[in-house]
Amino acid sequence: MVVRNLAKVNVRVQFPLFAPLMYNRTTMTDAHDQNMTFSILAHIPEHDPREKDPNYKYFIAAKKKIKAAGLWKCAINDDLCGGQMELHHTHIEFSQIPNADKAKVEEYFGLHFTDNNEFQVWLESPGNLEVLCTNHHRTHYGIHTLPHALWESLRFRKNGTLPAAEVITKADMKSLKTNDIINTDNKIQGEIKNGN
Repeated sequence: MVVRNLAKVNVRVQFPLFAPLMYNRTTMTDAHDQNMTFSILAHIPEHDPREKDPNYKYFIAAKKKIKAAGLWKCAINDDLCGGQMELHHTHIEFSQIPNADKAKVEEYFGLHFTDNNEFQVWLESPGNLEVLCTNHHRTHYGIHTLPHALWESLRFRKNGTLPAAEVITKADMKSLKTNDIINTDNKIQGEIKNGN
């Protein structure tokens, strides 16, 4: 059984001040925001509820191991962090495990699983889990809400600069005035130039 989940997302994208135009590398493009609205059709295969999944015990064990190692902090660890710490299935999302091809995972990561159980253990291990705060996991800066290429740049963003993108509600988008965006961007750019 496949469940179709259609979500419409508004994404505010921040383009850097020094981004060169692709067709003319001598001309700089001013910093600007670009609204992108798109629909995502997520194909979710049938799967057990999280807590009833027979491999959930491996997830709990990995969580304890990560906490015991002192690594229970957001992997992004920036000024946009907020909320509780959560574990994110980094490479293969929990709901997509039934569709995961063990041979492709082995080839990509250079692994060799002796059986399917060993593969299931890896799927719920630190090799496929990453600690993220609520903001970077499921909200407007979250890996589950932003396109991957835009989210990935959050890992390397300087504190105090605008994120590459953020999800905003349709109501917030309507109330957002162009001058508000320009004033916010100029304030942040000014703070960067002044070393703050």
